[in-house]
Amino acid sequence: MKIQSVQMLSPSFTGDRRKFDVQGHVGEMYDGIHNKTFNYTAQNIIDTVEINNVKKVLVSSVSGLNAEGSEKFMSELNAAQEIQRIAGNGNVKLYPLLSCQPGISKGIGVAENILKTGNFVGMKFHPTNTDKAIKDNFDAYAAYLSLAEDKAMPCVFHSVTDGKSNPVDIIRLAERHKKLPVVLYHIDLMSTPEQLMKTIDNISESVKAGKSNLYVDVSWLTGLWENAEQNKNVIKHALDKIGPERILFGSDTPIAEMGDKEKYGKFADFIEETVKEFYNGKPQEAESALNKIFYDNAEDIFINKNWYENPIEQTKQTVKKSFPKKGLMIFGGAVALGVLAFAAKKLYTNAKHAKENENNPSRVVKK
Repeated sequence: MKIQSVQMLSPSFTGDRRKFDVQGHVGEMYDGIHNKTFNYTAQNIIDTVEINNVKKVLVSSVSGLNAEGSEKFMSELNAAQEIQRIAGNGNVKLYPLLSCQPGISKGIGVAENILKTGNFVGMKFHPTNTDKAIKDNFDAYAAYLSLAEDKAMPCVFHSVTDGKSNPVDIIRLAERHKKLPVVLYHIDLMSTPEQLMKTIDNISESVKAGKSNLYVDVSWLTGLWENAEQNKNVIKHALDKIGPERILFGSDTPIAEMGDKEKYGKFADFIEETVKEFYNGKPQEAESALNKIFYDNAEDIFINKNWYENPIEQTKQTVKKSFPKKGLMIFGGAVALGVLAFAAKKLYTNAKHAKENENNPSRVVKK
């Protein structure tokens, strides 16, 4: 299905800033907030984000994140096929995340096969919806993260202190794979400001100790509008403790209010306003931070994958370190001379044998 562009209305004041939204959804999911099932489409996302100058969106299949046995459950394979059919338009690109089911799938074999042929840029986990707590299925989750690290797939987690998607357990998983980018959606969903700040402190300690490569997005912290000042304080705390380099713009589009283009723009404005307040009197620092949060961080992690150490590149670097530039030239010259000498010797030997054969009376001549 072709995705239609929406008519460009008056955008928010962040409308001129390009954005990369790290949290979008398609598929069917039960929404506990509204007590009903919704079916989200790529068109819903485009209708919401295009007017707000969003250029890229990471999208997961919520159909693949329902509990096994539930009416809307979909297997990893079927959810992967669903998400790979999504398409953006000329203004907005949609990038699929693989919806993963540790504790439901029998090992990582299905996911591994999907990643061989799919166009996925990362892996999504929702322990709450799949009803598979990290603490009870730790090794199963760890196996998926090992696969992710091997295949250069950053991981994103629904994060909330509910016994299933606990931030402390996500951090513990991330520390098993310290180079792998792991993003905590919502930081700690709808928690108290104190709990959210505690989670940020835990992330800060882990990252600064070199134990992990953790990031957060800023969607649905303590609610959207009713707790504005609390949310501002949480975001400012994150800026102070982990810096703008580890904060990503994510919305949860098109779920609930984030399926409304005007409220989406209002949310983006709120993030920009908060960051500018934090860097009060430092416009250049504010601008740099905003570019990182709204676009650059996500681009580096999910698209450029600058964190990933390619084994081929590692080999090249090892050779360069072993042989400095001058040494490489000498080494290369020696190899070339050796090849030429071998070729000359081979030609001489062949010519000599030909001459000998020519004078050999027992040779057979084909006519």
